[in-house]
Amino acid sequence: MIQAPSVIAAHYAEIALKGRNRPRFLRRLVRNIEAALAGEPVTGIDHVESRLLVHLADPERTGAAAAKLSRVFGIQWLSPTVSVPRTEPGADLAALCEVATDLARADIGDARHFKIDTRRSDRSFPLPSPEINRIVGTAVQEAVRLPVRMRQPDFTVHVLIMRERALVFTRRLPGPGGLPAGTGGRVTGLLSGGIDSPVAAWLLMKRGCRPDLVHFFSGRSAAEADAGKIVELASILAGYAPASLNLHLVPVYAYELRAIGQIESRYDMVMFRRFMVKASAAIARRTDSLALVTGDSLGQVASQTLPNLAAISSDVQLPIFRPLIGLDKYQITELARSIGTYEVSIRPYRDCCSIRSPRPVLNARAEDLLQLSQAMDLETAVREAVDAAERRVIEPPAGDVRSR
Repeated sequence: MIQAPSVIAAHYAEIALKGRNRPRFLRRLVRNIEAALAGEPVTGIDHVESRLLVHLADPERTGAAAAKLSRVFGIQWLSPTVSVPRTEPGADLAALCEVATDLARADIGDARHFKIDTRRSDRSFPLPSPEINRIVGTAVQEAVRLPVRMRQPDFTVHVLIMRERALVFTRRLPGPGGLPAGTGGRVTGLLSGGIDSPVAAWLLMKRGCRPDLVHFFSGRSAAEADAGKIVELASILAGYAPASLNLHLVPVYAYELRAIGQIESRYDMVMFRRFMVKASAAIARRTDSLALVTGDSLGQVASQTLPNLAAISSDVQLPIFRPLIGLDKYQITELARSIGTYEVSIRPYRDCCSIRSPRPVLNARAEDLLQLSQAMDLETAVREAVDAAERRVIEPPAGDVRSR
């Protein structure tokens, strides 16, 4: 009977390049893993080479625990593994061969060839890696009746020899990569009901940032916001975070009242985007965020020309990160599908930008927008909107693997 995996090997990549700062990133990654696996039967987390070994008391929870870890930033890939006690001093590999054979039978599928890949983190083990490969490979070959291929095989059985045990695994599950949440600082992300902005926020989360999310709605109170779709998008993003996220719902009526009679239609879109950026910057200052994040993609829509982007934010003191700036719609859509926001983003929703003039100016100038801002008293509109904003604490969806 095959032994169920009871250890998850969580491999990191970029953290290994951090030099003397590596321990700080690793400590944060371990804390985030512990937060993600709260409630799971974790008995310990060990660091071996470029991987963290998560030990579970109940092998039946390995699949659920691996699914939760697949959303922890900083983890490049995961492997549910079977732990085999080491045998000394004769290095009898019978138990190791048995586990490798069982895993190969279960997972090899329609592979045409295979190999054994052994690594020894404990160099005192009496057999070298090539000899272990030969012995275990012979056992697996007799069981699966397939040839060995050392370069680019269809299937690989991995063996890791450690001081007290050996680990055997055959599967690699992708993680999100990047840097651990909490290592990159706090940012404020503008969140619309579309495809782009949730992806932009997620990409900054992948760089270790914690986003406060800001959504602008028509109406005077959050009760009029029809924010169900927005909350759902924010909730999906919260599924990638070690703690809840904040969502700020900001009414736009203060802008609408002051724009009437002051802003002609061709400037309305860029001025409205200027209002959103400045209001988000005001919220960022209140929440100690160090930058703004938007879903702008250069030239994707008329308001996102380079002159317009420059003019809109000409006097905003905070850095504005636009991680999608060089991506096309297809690339952004594929990212949205992979992180789970796409199906929610395409639901019908009447956001504030959809009611603006469809033909905005393409080459706005900063000095013109500054004059228009003074004419309509944009600063007062920003202050009133931010003062009327409502903050909501967003948790992962109830059915999400990360729900706590």
